Amino acid sequence: MLVDILHDSELYHDNYSNMTDEELAAVAKKDHSVLPLLLARFSHVILVKSEVIGGNTVDKDDLRQEGLIGLFRAVNSYDPERGAKFSTYAEVCMTNRMKSYSARQHNERRVPESLDDESSNEELTVKETPESIYLYKEFMTELWENINNSLSNMEKRVFYLCVIDGISYHDAAVKLGVGDKSVDNAMQRVRKKLRMLMHRN
Repeated sequence: MLVDILHDSELYHDNYSNMTDEELAAVAKKDHSVLPLLLARFSHVILVKSEVIGGNTVDKDDLRQEGLIGLFRAVNSYDPERGAKFSTYAEVCMTNRMKSYSARQHNERRVPESLDDESSNEELTVKETPESIYLYKEFMTELWENINNSLSNMEKRVFYLCVIDGISYHDAAVKLGVGDKSVDNAMQRVRKKLRMLMHRN
């Protein structure tokens, strides 16, 4: 049974909010209800990176959508035994996913997701302030609530399986007992709604 991810008071219990990024990522891998906490922690990275990578040529909202997916994939694939901090790994995943999208828009080759990618050390040129970081978190919190409220039950299932858990459309179709085309159609609707929500926010 899928967890209905809501921004309720339980998410801010000290047991969660005082966890390290590594501890919270481990919990989020099994319990998606804590994902908004990680999203709040890394929202400023997504928004600042989208400004740096997008420049004046790539839609920032589309980049933020890719950054969001990159964060979810980082939670699902993070292995603390490799020795990297979760913040380092997540930033690489988010950055590379956004750069891959930007490259596709310019018909360039895809950037591989790797901890050895030099882009993880790229300096941010967008000035951050306590006020801007707060606004970034508010932006992502509202966005998450809107995502949760705007997707149909089928779209939520596909979103969790294909975006958060990162499984293939075919495997998602098998789990849901539907055809591959149904999953593909649902995912197209999810992406369209995410794009609309990004622009609205």
